[in-house]
Amino acid sequence: MSSSLSTLQQRGLAAVALAPWVIGVITGIDYFDNALFAFFASYIAGGVSASADELVWASSAYALGAVLGILQQHAWVERIGYRRYLAISMFAFAAGGVFAALSDNSVQLMFARGFQGYFVGPMLGACRILIQIGIPLQRRAKSLRAFMAMIIFGGALAPIVGAWLVTHFEWRSLFFCTAPVAVITGALALWTLPDIGDVAPHQRTEPHYVAYIVFALAQAALQLVLTRAHFELFSGSPTLIGLAVAGLGGLGWFGYHQWKHPAPLVRLQGLREASFQVGLALYVVYYCLSTGFSYLLPRMMEGGLGFTVGDTGYFTGVMSLVGGLMMFVYMKFSSRVTRKRWLVVPGFVIAAVAGFWLARMSPQAGRAQLVVPLLLRGLMMLFVMLPVAGVTFRAFKGEDFAHSYRLKNLLRQLAISFATASVIALQQHRVALHETRLGESASLGNATFAQSLDMLTRGFQAAGHAANEAHTMALASLSRMLEQQATFMASLDGFQVMAVIAIVAAIYAASQKVLD
Repeated sequence: MSSSLSTLQQRGLAAVALAPWVIGVITGIDYFDNALFAFFASYIAGGVSASADELVWASSAYALGAVLGILQQHAWVERIGYRRYLAISMFAFAAGGVFAALSDNSVQLMFARGFQGYFVGPMLGACRILIQIGIPLQRRAKSLRAFMAMIIFGGALAPIVGAWLVTHFEWRSLFFCTAPVAVITGALALWTLPDIGDVAPHQRTEPHYVAYIVFALAQAALQLVLTRAHFELFSGSPTLIGLAVAGLGGLGWFGYHQWKHPAPLVRLQGLREASFQVGLALYVVYYCLSTGFSYLLPRMMEGGLGFTVGDTGYFTGVMSLVGGLMMFVYMKFSSRVTRKRWLVVPGFVIAAVAGFWLARMSPQAGRAQLVVPLLLRGLMMLFVMLPVAGVTFRAFKGEDFAHSYRLKNLLRQLAISFATASVIALQQHRVALHETRLGESASLGNATFAQSLDMLTRGFQAAGHAANEAHTMALASLSRMLEQQATFMASLDGFQVMAVIAIVAAIYAASQKVLD
């Protein structure tokens, strides 16, 4: 650790003070970008005229790029060191943001997001590993606090910043806004971060070209199955079945190859640890819940409750920031709770309460009715992710810690991709179902519908429109109302699914003594 201290001191006192915050900001950019895309996905899709399945393609491309980047992260670090690797990743991410902003169709957006994913997807793992091996022990606790603060506030600021950008500019600004921040952060990384990680050529890990290509093809096949299975019948498509079998076979061979290899890309032996297995499972559920809430909230508030995009972003972001401030209270008192199980279980219960609360929301609900469930949703990270992180990696040190954290980061990207695809498909399915059911009652045989149509028609006539035109406008107005109701009801269904998942996770966590 003295070598870590000396490499930091060589960069000056200002660099030593700024290094933890630079590491935190790099991770915060990752969370900010993910939250921004999930929250404003419908505006991005509308900007490039992408359908629901094409939007899933963009999310899947990001996940594929991220997992491939994570697998090669160690190889990059051994060749250029953490300082240059993080800086180059920030510069490349900024370039990818510009490419995404200039996209004119869903295919261009897909490639731009895949490019961004390759460089920013590994940042969470790289930064956490750098704190563990590159920050002196006496400064590590403060560095971890900065790291967590940037994760929480990066995700919370995304809807606020995005709402302002969409209100005043257009969807392209959502990608342009991250580019200058990433460039500045990359420059600061070159100045402040310790120059460690690179090794002599004869000490470098084998590239594993064949294994890497097999993994890439297998992962691409499974991502293809994931995106298409939600929009066509899996059992009725030989192509999807064949891709699924090939993908699982490829991943199985890759796992066997890495398990047996003396110097693997990802060391899988950590899976023997019971605490690591349980921690990874809880991480996956947490990322699925977090992604689901982030996607469903704006759909309910804008499409169902009639909030503007600005009101939705500002209100949601402020509630997330208020919840994030509880992190400092948590860090002060959480050490007194020795059995982390009794933090994790209430965390999932909190998520379940928030989900059920939102699932019972009235169509006339306003800000006051949303305050409590949104605050509860913000507390989920504190009660689930932070204690789970402490338990998951407590058995690992040095290279074992690095390999285990990279594996966790791989699962994070896959969980986010799966959750995004699933919640989009669920929303589309339930909207279609509710529109069909509501449409069945939208006939002149329904007295309420006929009365509403007549009142609207009279109102448009009173405004000076001809009878035929007034009738057409009344029908269009009722059609928009039915669509809004269907969107609202579909969002409620989604929150109910989130609540059920959280309850199952709480029961599972309560049964795991290794969390203690």
